[in-house]
Formats: sequence, structure tokens, C-alpha cells
Amino acid sequence: MKESFNFKLFGLNLMLLFLVCLPRFNGNQILVQQEPYDAKYFKAYVEYFRGEVPSAPIRPASNWRFLVPLIASALPFSPATSINLINLFLIMGSLLFFYLTLEKMGVVDKKRWIAISLFIFSFPTFYYSCISYVDPGSIFFLSLGIFLWFKQKYLLFIISLIVGLMAKETIALIFPFTLAHALLNKNYKQIILLVGALLLYWIEYKLIRDFAPISLGETRDKFWSLNLNAAKVNLNRMHTWFSFILSFGLIGILFIYKLIFAGKNLTKNKTSMAALAGFVGVLGLYSYSYISTIADGRIIWHGYFFMLLLIFDPNLEKQKINGE
Repeated sequence: MKESFNFKLFGLNLMLLFLVCLPRFNGNQILVQQEPYDAKYFKAYVEYFRGEVPSAPIRPASNWRFLVPLIASALPFSPATSINLINLFLIMGSLLFFYLTLEKMGVVDKKRWIAISLFIFSFPTFYYSCISYVDPGSIFFLSLGIFLWFKQKYLLFIISLIVGLMAKETIALIFPFTLAHALLNKNYKQIILLVGALLLYWIEYKLIRDFAPISLGETRDKFWSLNLNAAKVNLNRMHTWFSFILSFGLIGILFIYKLIFAGKNLTKNKTSMAALAGFVGVLGLYSYSYISTIADGRIIWHGYFFMLLLIFDPNLEKQKINGE
């Protein structure tokens, strides 16, 4: 018998999410009053969409990520508050769709809520959700895309990808997971669909880079390029190390534990293998960010959905119990 959705428990989790995000809301820091570096560019983007004179340049790569500032510009609050209210709702939505994904996979209700709690009580959710950055937009569309993929709603999946790219280009992290899932299931229609989706992603990505608003004097093509000096900076930057370790966190430890003790059963489970492929894609993007820009834990945050899918995959549990 299908369990009914517990609205009270979901409401409690939303309240806990709000409390976790509150100390850093609008980028507040208790010990050091220092605005997160890129926040000024996204706040300036909100001002631009409101028809005001931007307080900072409209520049790459923040100008590619216009969806959250555009929505925030319609709210009657300061740019920072408007962005972070939208971010808070996007994280709420991502948790709802991830819960529904776990339900679709057959994860029991108790473990679904444990997975949601692990996401909420994590360093990235506390540190990055409401600091006037736009990563929650990518987190939301990644969760939505995974849900739509499992539901086989392919038209909506494509639409979520198109809109998600307007939030942030890291929505591309859905491709390693979905491609691996399609290949493992030998679903050639899905493979063709994803090849088309990749082409569509690339065309839209190029159009956004070429035509998104930009301030005079700013160049469009000098971002995410290989820069060995960035690797040197990251290697000697304690914040880079701490943000990676803290972002990997408890979910990462449980993920490694599951990988070790799953053994050969892991290779027999297509969803878990696809989730592993998704996380490998996250590590690949993080590695590239390490040698091209200032790296932090936000990319690892995107890997939480893939890690949690593997941690709570019920089929992996059944195989272990049956000794397969």
C-alpha cells in the first residue's frame, strides 16, 4: 500500500531548512563581515532587470546565470533579500522533487526523510544557500530533471534542462547520470534523446554566452579557461581545502562506506552505477574548476543527489540481504 505524503513532516523539514539557512541569509557572517565575492554581481543583475543603474559590472560568468536575478527583480525587496528568498524556495522545491524521486525508486518513507534531513543539515546548505549566489537554481533543476527522468516525462525533462541552463550551466551535471542510466539499460531511444539534448544544451549555452547582457568594456570569452595559476592559488588556499572537506561531509562518508561494502553488488545495480557516474561527473567538473578558477564546495553540493541515490538505493539493499 502506498504511503501518503506527510505534510506535517515536510513542513517541519522546511522550518528546519529555514533555521539552517538563517545565520547566513544575505551572506551574513558572524565572525567576519565580508560579502561573498560574486554576490555583488548578482545583486547588480537584479538592479539591471529593474531598470536601475547596476552597482557593479554585468560580467561573465554571472551574466550567463540570469534566471534567478530576473525572477528576484520582480520582488519588492532589496536585491540580496529578493535573490535569497528565491533561493530558499528553490531549495525547498528541490527537496520535494528529490523526495518524490526516492519514492519512485521504492525507498521506504523513513529513509526518504533521513535523506532529506542529511541534505538539510549539511555544510553547503548552511553556507551556500542564501548568500546571493545562484547555485540553488541549478540544484533545483538538477533535482527536477532527475525526477522527470525517472518518471519518463521526456518533454518536461528537456524543458527543465533548457530553463535550468538559464539558472546556471552546471545543470549539465545531469548528463553523466542520465547517459549512464540509458546505456546501462540499453535504452537506445533515451540515448538518442540525450544526444539531442546535449546538442540543444550546447547551442543554448553558446547563445547565452554570446548575447546575455554585459557591461561596456567587459569581454565575453575569458572565463572557465585553463589557468595553471588558479591551480596554484587553490592548492595554497585553506578555504578551498576546508570547503571541499566540509562539503563532502557526512553524506560523502556514507557514500564511500556504501561503495566499499556494496562490493560486486554495485555493478549489478543500474541506478547505483548511474548515480556513481553522476558523481564522477561532479568530481570532473570540480577538478576543472580547480585549474580554471577559485574552487569551493558548491560543485560538490551538486553531487549530493547522486550520492544519496546510491546510499538509499533499495535494490542495492535487497542484493546485499539476498547475498547476491
